[in-house]
Amino acid sequence: MAAAWGAGIFQDDLATDFAAQIGESDGLAVLQRALADAGQARGHLLYEFAVRALIAAEVLAALGGRPTEALPPELQDWVSGHCREAIPEALWPLSRAAVERVREDSEISELWARSDDIGGWLAKVGDLLGRLER
Repeated sequence: MAAAWGAGIFQDDLATDFAAQIGESDGLAVLQRALADAGQARGHLLYEFAVRALIAAEVLAALGGRPTEALPPELQDWVSGHCREAIPEALWPLSRAAVERVREDSEISELWARSDDIGGWLAKVGDLLGRLER
């Protein structure tokens, strides 16, 4: 089977795996951990941390009532099951900082910078940042 890859935030094998991990979790801790890992990592942000931060931020945006149309069904179900949970206010700036770090200083942004579809990826990341605004 070929590896999945595309400009969409969910078009990646690692993203699919992390989405499944979120779907099996029972609370916001998995999101907070992914966002904090991206924010606290030293140096150039590794690919895995970047992808997890983007997925966690997308789920948080969905919990906040601003989902992407590309949100996979298993994450839509997870969001529906957790939409009444109180979202700690600190998660919003943490998520924006993590996504900005991914955009500015990560292996994934470096890979996209060498791609013909960098504009598509940057547009999706920009859209996500907009949906994380409070």
